[in-house]
Amino acid sequence: MKIEAPAKLNLFLYVLGRRPDGYHDLLTLFQKISLCDEVHLEKATGITLEVSGEAPPGRENLCFRAAEIFLERAAIKGGVFIRLKKRIPAGTGLGGASSDAAAVLKGLSKLYPGHLSEAELFEVGRSLGADVPFFLSSYSTALGEGIGDRLSPWPTLPAWYVVVVPPFRISTAWAYRNLRLTKRETPLINGPENFSWDKSLVNDFKDLVFEKYPELSVVEAALYDAGALKAGLSGSGSALFGVFEEQGLAERAAERLRERFKDYQVLVARNFREGETCLSIT
Repeated sequence: MKIEAPAKLNLFLYVLGRRPDGYHDLLTLFQKISLCDEVHLEKATGITLEVSGEAPPGRENLCFRAAEIFLERAAIKGGVFIRLKKRIPAGTGLGGASSDAAAVLKGLSKLYPGHLSEAELFEVGRSLGADVPFFLSSYSTALGEGIGDRLSPWPTLPAWYVVVVPPFRISTAWAYRNLRLTKRETPLINGPENFSWDKSLVNDFKDLVFEKYPELSVVEAALYDAGALKAGLSGSGSALFGVFEEQGLAERAAERLRERFKDYQVLVARNFREGETCLSIT
């Protein structure tokens, strides 16, 4: 069984405050995009994970832990062979590990049907990471509240994206640990009627990340110079993205950026919906 595990962008991301449990309350707009890892699953004895690409092995990998928890919760004696073809760069705010874990849970629910309800599957997802429920959902676009796990559907906005991945990674734990929470001046975006590309792409991690990595401000300016309607930071970084109205505009902008930033990975993506085919990543 083959399952495509799409990346995501945070079109906006507000960090509202730290919770007693150590997590942070968020308000974010998730968007699945057509850059994907591939997850292949087969019934087996025990759990085996085979990885190609940049990803940790064995129990360090969220795919392995997803399979462990599913099989334990479902009281299944069987196992699974997982082959992960990793394409989404880790440590970039694109959600690759969470998407892979969700793909494993979806696949196992088909390989071993009837063992866990949808609610139980989402509960397992939450135990693995705050972004996993979004990838388990059928939503292409969703508003995330709480720690990002309370989801509401949101109209998908027609757009193409140029995703720029720097040659360095950012630790999510570092970003949250060093984020300075201040009194908010920007109003929260709590409904589609209040959203606009021009004003709504706010990310509370941007100042922190750009202060540590000032070269990202150069990339952001280059996205605008290449015609982006708006540029943003996904998650806590390190990936930046530019929003474009048409595929051709995005592809031409990507070529310009590849010529200038030769150490960076520059990718073109569109919105992703369940059942669609992902774009190839070069």
